[in-house]
Amino acid sequence: MQITVATHHHGPPSMGHGGYVAGLFAREADGPIQVTLRRPTPLDEPLELVDLGDGRGELRHGDDVIASAEPTTFELEVPTPPSIDEARAAEPGSPSHFEGRGVHGQCFGCGNRPEGEGLRIFAGPLAVEGRAMVAGTWRPTDWMAREDGTVDPMWVLAALDCPGAFAFIAGEVRAGLLGRIQFAQHQPVPADAELVVMGWQVGTDGKKMFAGTAVADADGTVLATALATWFGFPGR
Repeated sequence: MQITVATHHHGPPSMGHGGYVAGLFAREADGPIQVTLRRPTPLDEPLELVDLGDGRGELRHGDDVIASAEPTTFELEVPTPPSIDEARAAEPGSPSHFEGRGVHGQCFGCGNRPEGEGLRIFAGPLAVEGRAMVAGTWRPTDWMAREDGTVDPMWVLAALDCPGAFAFIAGEVRAGLLGRIQFAQHQPVPADAELVVMGWQVGTDGKKMFAGTAVADADGTVLATALATWFGFPGR
């Protein structure tokens, strides 16, 4: 299938938002998936989304494989989610607002765009039951909803991208490049509700940084989770 990743869906200014690109595979997945981002996704150029069968797929730009997906299983210990009010109170401290412009000020996931033009997830630092994390609120917009009133898994996965990096950035560790993300949706995500999106550090291995992220409802029920591998910006 021929597609393009529009400039509107960028993360860093020159490449596609990693969660959005990974979410292209989540839309048709039958269960948990792992997406590996192998190259920066070019913007506004023809790409091919290829179904390889057995739940596997690739995103290609000419002869280059930009991203690949496959079924997976993973374990992730999820901390107790904050309440909606706690998550909202953490937002002013989000890296989205660093130096008045944010890490990537117009990022599709965490940028301070006008309402309806991005995910606008401003995850800021807090602690719940002594566990450090970042969290913010998320109210999906109408265009993210399917006919049954739930959020398309594509957008759920996209929402679980930036808070993983922010779990490190809020601790002054410059995570910035998403390398791999494993994603599982456990329950439908309602499109007409205010939600909590949270991220926390899982560990490190050399230059790799591992972060967990989750979407929870107002009752604290975890609806979707992800485990991501991040890398620092080159030269930092």
